[in-house]
Amino acid sequence: MNKRNLTWVVAGLALVLFFAINIAANITLRPMRLDLTEDKVFTLDEGSKSIAKGLEEPINLYFYLTRSVARNHPDLLEYADRVLGILREYQRASGGSLLLSVIDPEPFSEEEDLAVERGVQGVTLPSGDVLYFGLVGTNATDDSEAIPFFALDPDTQRTLEYDLSKLVWTLAHPNKKRVGILTALPLEGSGGNPMFGQQGEPAWRILEELRAFFEVEVLPTTDADLAKIDVLLVIHPRGFGEETLYQIDQWALAGKPLIVFVDPQCDVDPGASDDPTNPMSRFTAKKDSDMEKLFRAWGFELAKNQVACDRKLGVRQTVRARDGRSQSELPVVFLLQLGEDEASRGDPITRLLGKVGLLTVTPGSLRKLAEGTTTFTPILETSEEAKELDSAQFQFMPEPQQLLASFVPDYKRLTLGARVTGNVQTAFPAGKPGAVEEPMPEEGPADGATEGADDGQTTEKSPGLKDSARPLNLVVFSDADLLHDRWWMREIRIGSSVLVQPISENVDLLKNSIESASGGQDLLGIRTRGKTSRPFERVQEIKRDADQRSLARQEELERELQDAERRLKELQKAKSEGSEELVTAEQRKEEATVREKFLQTRRDLREVRHQLHRDIERLGASLKWLNIGLVPALVCATALLLGGWRAQQRRQR
Repeated sequence: MNKRNLTWVVAGLALVLFFAINIAANITLRPMRLDLTEDKVFTLDEGSKSIAKGLEEPINLYFYLTRSVARNHPDLLEYADRVLGILREYQRASGGSLLLSVIDPEPFSEEEDLAVERGVQGVTLPSGDVLYFGLVGTNATDDSEAIPFFALDPDTQRTLEYDLSKLVWTLAHPNKKRVGILTALPLEGSGGNPMFGQQGEPAWRILEELRAFFEVEVLPTTDADLAKIDVLLVIHPRGFGEETLYQIDQWALAGKPLIVFVDPQCDVDPGASDDPTNPMSRFTAKKDSDMEKLFRAWGFELAKNQVACDRKLGVRQTVRARDGRSQSELPVVFLLQLGEDEASRGDPITRLLGKVGLLTVTPGSLRKLAEGTTTFTPILETSEEAKELDSAQFQFMPEPQQLLASFVPDYKRLTLGARVTGNVQTAFPAGKPGAVEEPMPEEGPADGATEGADDGQTTEKSPGLKDSARPLNLVVFSDADLLHDRWWMREIRIGSSVLVQPISENVDLLKNSIESASGGQDLLGIRTRGKTSRPFERVQEIKRDADQRSLARQEELERELQDAERRLKELQKAKSEGSEELVTAEQRKEEATVREKFLQTRRDLREVRHQLHRDIERLGASLKWLNIGLVPALVCATALLLGGWRAQQRRQR
């Protein structure tokens, strides 16, 4: 075989080998994944994998994306590909239990009608195109959950995996969660006492709000049956006995969802009065709540008799002076409105709160103990212009002006809400309070007694849990007032109808807490991710520079026009008999000059914008040629160097 034919044979074999390697790699290496992103945004968390693997029945996921529209928006298309990539990772992790369908709903198609029917929202873009970008999931019992539209804001993108896992977990557990409430507050209303002029209180509307999403029951504070609930909600545990605290302790040691609202000065609490027949006794009644014994076992504390106040976050109100003659608007340091800066962006409970704001009144301050072994993660904080004040100052009607005048911030954030996790030990090492060991039975029954009689026997002492069976699953807040109607809603009466208008996000805080805590350890452990978008910083820098030049030139034009207009007014004012023609000539000349300046400036502005596009196109072309030509150039250079080296070796032989 001559060299020419040998060359063709080798080239043919190389081509066959190339395709064979690619086909083999596509088959054998398909399950392999290499995530090179900084925060591993394309890798499922262990909690998500556990949820996917634990599915007992198939779940259908329908991913809707109008790709023809998304193609015109690179940022959106990049995020859509990320969502689809994570969904496919879920599908692989589920072992076939998750069935994924990707649907491109074209305008006026059956797919579009079905998408709308299932709850996916179409968004009309400035171009007039309608974009569908959402997800629908269904389970074997035809329950449906939807993400109507994947929002593009960074906070939502950071919790994408949590949102997807929550949807799957909800479909896998379709029954409503049962929430049990232990409280010293009259959530279900109170009858009052007409003899002493005490009016009854209606039921708190927060119960109605919760019952739209959960099965809710207010439990007795003694001998409550906790076996029938999924989530335990403790609100203002004032005066709870040791037996009730022991029940809460055992619930927490089992790793079950626990949400607690304590308060150093609960204004909506009627209080524990020594003399209920005295109307004035409510001012001296005990209105604080704490679970100090349990909190210390869990590694944190509520600052004793301290109210967290904040000069920056205080709601501004019109306050009348003591003399009653004057009034002024000033921040009330104990009535706080928390915004986005005070709510944790990394926790699913608070990540989307703060746009409307949370209202809290006389909240407490939560602190991690130095000896605590749990993970104490603040999710609600004050600003740095905060300070703890003695709660005794708020027992009788506090003076906002006096508090503000003497207020000196400590310039450190105070924690108003936190998530606490980790393994803990019981706060009752001696066992259940009030129970004693059952005495050993005698060898035989006494004369005249029947077998099995329980006369003279005491209650058997339950051993209980001493250490965490599962990690602590606790969310705690230092204010109970925020759940009262006054601080989250306003009633609007229209004829015979009553509409509820939210004035804060307090109810959303509670609902998010229940949903997050009841999701189990797998859902609880899913972390937020970092940014996936890596913008072209050089392109952005060119845009900023051009925009700055354009803006400076535009401002210069406006100044010139204002000067010319002022000059024209001066000329008109100076008109007099005999000089009208002269003034008019000057006026015309001035107008011509201004018009020329205006046209010239417009040309300059267009040139700046054209230069902007030219700079970006030039940079894009450079990057394109770099990506396309660099690797072949390196291969060619390597081949030339290798060929030269071999030729030199042959000559030396």
